[in-house]
Amino acid sequence: MDRTTPVMRSVTTPAYGRVVIEAADGNRYSADLSSFRTVSCYPPDAEAWSRVFIDSYGLVLVWACRFEVHADQIIGLADKVERGDAAA
Repeated sequence: MDRTTPVMRSVTTPAYGRVVIEAADGNRYSADLSSFRTVSCYPPDAEAWSRVFIDSYGLVLVWACRFEVHADQIIGLADKVERGDAAA
């Protein structure tokens, strides 16, 4: 790998199992994380799914139930990448 992981600036949860992150590289990544649902601490419902925050380094999403996903995992699972407003 010749690039560093972009820092996450914001996150939204448009649907249960899905996240959209805006990264410092100017891109918006949309990913389906439902492939992780077999992990024991995976958020059990949409309400729990919406209780997510970005860690202090901007590299990990952390849910209230302690489920965590690294930015590299989100980018790797992204099914849609768009240039964000910040990149214009």
